[in-house]
Amino acid sequence: MSGGHGVGGGADIETVAAGDSPVHRLDPRVKIVGLVGLAVVAASTPTGAWAALAAYLALAAGLAAVARLPLRYTARRMVVEVPFLIAAALLPFLAPDGAARAATVALKLTASVLAMVVLSSTTPFPRLLRGFQALRAPAVLLLIVSFMWRYLHVLGDELARLRTARDARGYRGRWLWQAGATGSLMATLFVRALERGERVYLAMTSRGFTGAVPTTVGAALSLRRTDVAFGVALGAALLSARLLLA
Repeated sequence: MSGGHGVGGGADIETVAAGDSPVHRLDPRVKIVGLVGLAVVAASTPTGAWAALAAYLALAAGLAAVARLPLRYTARRMVVEVPFLIAAALLPFLAPDGAARAATVALKLTASVLAMVVLSSTTPFPRLLRGFQALRAPAVLLLIVSFMWRYLHVLGDELARLRTARDARGYRGRWLWQAGATGSLMATLFVRALERGERVYLAMTSRGFTGAVPTTVGAALSLRRTDVAFGVALGAALLSARLLLA
């Protein structure tokens, strides 16, 4: 991971995913199988298998370094695991071997989340979606995710406008007695999102949409020798760590 290569630490995921590195250029199917596999193998590792857990973390960190992911960007994306780490910190008070369990959970979480950060940050969303489609992921799930991603920024802009209007009236929602303003804001956002969804659906059905995921999502995929070599190498490394170090 590097803060000096590529985009800066304040870059968003789409900008980082559009970068160029050996990891970026890999076929999305290979990255999906390999990195999701890393998370699954890490989750199945028994408590106290420190060498194996360290190996998983090293693999994920190595891929992030090869992908030249900015350090600040990666750290910001890893914040999602903080609530789970806080919960794991309570284990020493709940079980005799709680300290070992807490450390194991922390290592598993960090390796798994970092693997998912690498996957999402080195694969543009259309190609990621195309990879899942090629791997026969449920069509309904892909459709939901594609719409969620497409309109997430639209809803974000809508929320920003609502917050500006709320703040202009002196209700910032920072105090307990202003919670009603925040509740009204969320209710308004929900209603507007529902109305926008209905308009989008009617517009799509009028253009012949039948509920199927388009088969042309993303560029055509091509499995190369480097993709196969990466998949085999990562699989061998994970299998070796799980069988020999755990």
